[in-house]
Amino acid sequence: MPITKANDTLYLRLPARTGPSNATDTTNTIHVGDPAGTQGTSAIQTIPLALALAIRGRPLRTATASLSELAPQVTQVSQVVLLLAASDVTLLRIAVPPLSAKRLRAALPSLIEEFVIGDTAECAIAAGAEADGQRLIAVCDRDWLKNWIDALRQSGARRIHVLPISLCLPSPNSHLSAALFQYAHRYELALRLSDHEGIGLAVDVDDEIQLPNAVARLIVTLAGNHPVSLSVPAAQVALFEKWIDEEQLSQITLTEQQWSDWIAASAKVSVDLISAFEGNQRAAFPWREWRWPIALAAAASLVNIAAITADWWRLRSEGQQLRDEITDIYRRSFPNETVVLDPLAQIKQKIAASRQASGQLNTSDFVVLAAALGEVWREAGNDLRAIDALDYRDGTLTIKLKKTAQVSLAAMRSLLATRELQLTPSPTDPLLWQVKPL
Repeated sequence: MPITKANDTLYLRLPARTGPSNATDTTNTIHVGDPAGTQGTSAIQTIPLALALAIRGRPLRTATASLSELAPQVTQVSQVVLLLAASDVTLLRIAVPPLSAKRLRAALPSLIEEFVIGDTAECAIAAGAEADGQRLIAVCDRDWLKNWIDALRQSGARRIHVLPISLCLPSPNSHLSAALFQYAHRYELALRLSDHEGIGLAVDVDDEIQLPNAVARLIVTLAGNHPVSLSVPAAQVALFEKWIDEEQLSQITLTEQQWSDWIAASAKVSVDLISAFEGNQRAAFPWREWRWPIALAAAASLVNIAAITADWWRLRSEGQQLRDEITDIYRRSFPNETVVLDPLAQIKQKIAASRQASGQLNTSDFVVLAAALGEVWREAGNDLRAIDALDYRDGTLTIKLKKTAQVSLAAMRSLLATRELQLTPSPTDPLLWQVKPL
């Protein structure tokens, strides 16, 4: 689940867990159920965290603070992104059968069982998007991660994402990406080997002077002869530059760590461990902030509904009043007749019948239509022999033209319109015309 494009995001880089790391061996074997490093939510609140507040993907402020100190900021930002230490997350590439999201979540523990030492129920497991028939699977200790998520929820976080920091290093191109992280007095090397592979290893040194040499040995062990772009904290840049110059080491390109690099890469990470917690992955809607806009929208909707309802009742009342008046007129005019459905239609029928009975012609009668057609035909200069047949039915005069007829449809339409008649050609037969009153 990629990070949403929120305007403001708080990035928190979690320290590596104390005790044995779950990824310190390079065989992709996951050790779970280890109590070391699993703190409760109260203890988590006081752990110092490296953080960055970003606006539209650009870091605005970086600092170090605990969750208890960050409570006001956590409630104000749109989302919080937890960056897990590389040694705390194991990344796997597994061929997964096509399954729905619900069935995939149920099948993940069985799919990673051979890589786990312990119970898979104690793992937080998340699957990324499918690529080349395989999925990227991220695994970490469930209870430990849940404590962090619960602590953030208690601090007022709305939406939470959980990403492995090894995938937030710049994507490998000509150089593999590596980063040295310092957690209190401990160090960890994170290495991104490809778009879907990353690993983290503890760097054991007794003295900071030994740090460059220890990091270089690990890089050579993991990356072989591949060139590596290594980012280190600003405090260690001078130390590493001096050592690289003395050793004349060309394999490593040194850069100073920048939050902007991690933030840019995090937007492309396809696996989000928050999906392992179905009840936690849906952020609560910020009702408190939206209560006034929602209230105003609801009030406006009620006013509009009331106005529309009132207008409908008024029009319905006017319509019923007109119908009653027409019905009364019909009954006075035809006292021996009964109104069946539509009094206006019955009045029109009675008027037409009365005209026919008195010898008056209706505009839809055959004689009227035929006479008008004859007059227009002569005015247009058409040959009467162009007409093959005439047919009259239901107030419509149908004209069948011969195939050789040379008659202007536009001219006929214009002349008939002056007599309040309309000419319509058949959509299926252009030689078939119909004339009837407008």
